Amino acid sequence: MGAIAQWWENRTTWQRVLLILALLWVVASVIFVLTRGPAPEAGVYRIPVAGGDPTFITEGNDPAWSPDGNSILVTSDDDAGTPGIYVAEIGGSEATFVTNGDNPNWSPDGSSVVFAGEDAEGNVSIYTIALAGGEATFLTDGDEPAWSPDGTSIAFGGEGESGTRGVYLFDLESSEVTFVTDGDEPAWSPDGSTIAFVGENADGGTDIYTIVLESSEVTFVTGGDDPSWSPDGTIIALTGASDVGSAIYTVTPGAEAVMVTTGQDPTWSADGSQLAFVATD
Repeated sequence: MGAIAQWWENRTTWQRVLLILALLWVVASVIFVLTRGPAPEAGVYRIPVAGGDPTFITEGNDPAWSPDGNSILVTSDDDAGTPGIYVAEIGGSEATFVTNGDNPNWSPDGSSVVFAGEDAEGNVSIYTIALAGGEATFLTDGDEPAWSPDGTSIAFGGEGESGTRGVYLFDLESSEVTFVTDGDEPAWSPDGSTIAFVGENADGGTDIYTIVLESSEVTFVTGGDDPSWSPDGTIIALTGASDVGSAIYTVTPGAEAVMVTTGQDPTWSADGSQLAFVATD
């Protein structure tokens, strides 16, 4: 103890202050790790929007909650590394294979799935398939598809002639493709009037914006990606950065984002009370 006391006496005031601050930081970090509980294993979980403990649903990623609230679509690679789309009941049943592909999204009536998949040449395109079975139907080149609430069109991300990523609409009746805005990862508002999307900012990061389809008015929301609208259209869930890695936030446009839990790729339950998300260890 005498040697330690002598060493301490030989330190300057600033050195003592810095050492005390470093010790306090270590203690706080240990307390945080001990009190936050074990990190969930990789997979898809659900959690109350108001906060609480996450509940495991199934293995996979890219979750999309069904319109009736009973099932969830996920993507998972097989042993050969090929991504496949599966559907699982929220209660925890074994996931059922639907088709090869990723980025799944439900039709408004819950009977079909729109997804991204590769053709024989390796081109990424958008397809639909009925959950009852049958062959997938090719729509157009692109990825990140999202079915409109009225069931008439698909919003998706694609590359223009200049190579710039953009948000487009595919009309299911006419097969016409319409450019909406520069950006990616489109997500429909429940009333179908607005699309949330992701755009790159000047610092090389990503921000979330909304665009009103009738007026083309674009509004900045917050930093982040993976936007998902609440069923009542008032809140957007998203993935953002935190001190402990990727985290799920909710934000009311015009207000500050609120962290819900660590993870990524949020999707809302039909009643708006819960979020499904991907946790990675």
